[in-house]
Amino acid sequence: MQTISSVSLIGSGSLANVFANVLHDFLPEFKLHSVLGRNQEKAQAFASKYNCRAVFNIEDFLKDAAPVVVELAGGLALKEYALPILKSGRTLICLSTGAFADDDFKQEAIRIAAENNGRIYIVNGAVGGLDFLQTCSLQHGEHEVIIETTKSPKSLLGAPGLEGIDLDLAKRAVVFEGGVQEAIKGFPKNINVGVITALASENPQTKVRIVADPAARSNTHKITYRSALADATMEFSGKPDPANPKSSTTAALSAAACLKNLYSPITFW
Repeated sequence: MQTISSVSLIGSGSLANVFANVLHDFLPEFKLHSVLGRNQEKAQAFASKYNCRAVFNIEDFLKDAAPVVVELAGGLALKEYALPILKSGRTLICLSTGAFADDDFKQEAIRIAAENNGRIYIVNGAVGGLDFLQTCSLQHGEHEVIIETTKSPKSLLGAPGLEGIDLDLAKRAVVFEGGVQEAIKGFPKNINVGVITALASENPQTKVRIVADPAARSNTHKITYRSALADATMEFSGKPDPANPKSSTTAALSAAACLKNLYSPITFW
């Protein structure tokens, strides 16, 4: 007989709907238990659609939330709710991992999780390869990691890192090359902050390159790794979620895949 495991969500937007549909279509061993949302009307509609409980504040949520909570609501929500969830000893699967670019928040989350038997899982989102890079980080000697993001020039306009720079909208050009923190500060809305932060955690030498290309039809992320152990190039070009063009559908799928691995008797790493 199949065992049913329950899961609670933070967020009731387009990615939460993708996640819920994945459970229904591919992972029937999981059941949505509750959803926490700021917008009561939206959260209640989500709960009615997927037959779960809607709650509107963290105190009520934690009274009976499932042992595993999946965050699909954005960095501000993660910063607001992560610490009390971890203090309750629950497992938290995070999609909005750019919040961990704030090192004070990251260290506090790690401390509280460790003290209360909580767990934090950072998923790949729309970009893969973090498993390989984590493996390669366990070696001596020099290695190089570069993550290159290619976008259309128009999508980069207004970035703090381009202040005072006259960007040619008709010409392919490297507009930034440097360290992680400098990239996050200069292009906070133009790069995958969560993935870059995760890369830097495992590989402190990570460098960021941002390319403006008028021929770009999607956002492309290329990760290049070089060392005495191995050389690798990984390229990802995710398509936007039709319901929310600012997000990628595969981001929600990666959270569902992580959930599956947590409970599976066999895990492919």
